[in-house]
Amino acid sequence: MYICYLMYDKSIEEEHELRLAVWYAALLTALPWIVQAVTVVFSLQLKQFGLRPLEWSGLSGIFTMPLLHADWGHLISNTPAMLLLLFGLFLFYKRGAWRVLLFLYLLGGFLTWLMGRSSTHIGASGLVYALAAFHFVSGVIRKSPRQRAFALLVAFLYGGFVWAFFPTLYRGTSISWEGHLSGLIAGIVLAFYFRGRGPEPPADPFPEDEDPDGTEDGDYYRDIPEGDEQQS
Repeated sequence: MYICYLMYDKSIEEEHELRLAVWYAALLTALPWIVQAVTVVFSLQLKQFGLRPLEWSGLSGIFTMPLLHADWGHLISNTPAMLLLLFGLFLFYKRGAWRVLLFLYLLGGFLTWLMGRSSTHIGASGLVYALAAFHFVSGVIRKSPRQRAFALLVAFLYGGFVWAFFPTLYRGTSISWEGHLSGLIAGIVLAFYFRGRGPEPPADPFPEDEDPDGTEDGDYYRDIPEGDEQQS
C-alpha cells in the first residue's frame, strides 16, 4: 500500500509539473502576440524600440527585441518553435527554468548588440535559436534519457536552422543572422554552464559492488555442489 501511495503521489506531482510547463510556455509565447495586437490596434510604431547594436540607447533592445515583430507572418513563424522549446525548458528545469531563460535572454541579446549590423533588430528568432542550441547541447552532454530524446526531437524539427548562420544567404534582406548566431553561441555556452542542473540521470540498477540478485560478488559460486562445475 505504501508503494502504491508513493507511485500515486509521484504521478500527481508529474502531472502538476506538466501543467505548469504548458502554462508557462503558453503565457510567455502569448506576450509577443499581445504586443503585436496592441501595435496594430493602436497604430503604434514600437519597432523603433528594438535592439540597435553598439548604441548605448539601443541596449534596452536586449529586453524588447524578442517581443517586437515586423508583421504577423514574422510572429507566426517564430511561435511554434518558441512554444515547444519553452515547454521543454520548464518541463526539465522546473523552477530553475526562469534562471536559464533569463541568462539565454540576456546573453543572446548582448552578443547581438556587440556583433549586429547598424540597424534595428527585432524578433524572437534569436531567443528561439538560443533555446534550440541549449536543448540540443544539453541532451548531448547530459545522461538524462528524456532530455536526450527531446534533443533529438529538436534536431529533427529544427536541424535546418544551421543555414541561418551564413550571412551571404541573407545579403540584401532584413533577416538578422547576427541574432541567430548570437542565440546559438548563448545556447551552447549556457548548456555547459548549467550542465549540473536539470533532470537527474536514472539511478544505476546494478551498482558495481552488488550483483543483480543481491548477493555479494562471487557468493553464487559457493552454492555449486561439488562435482557440478562447468568447464569450457
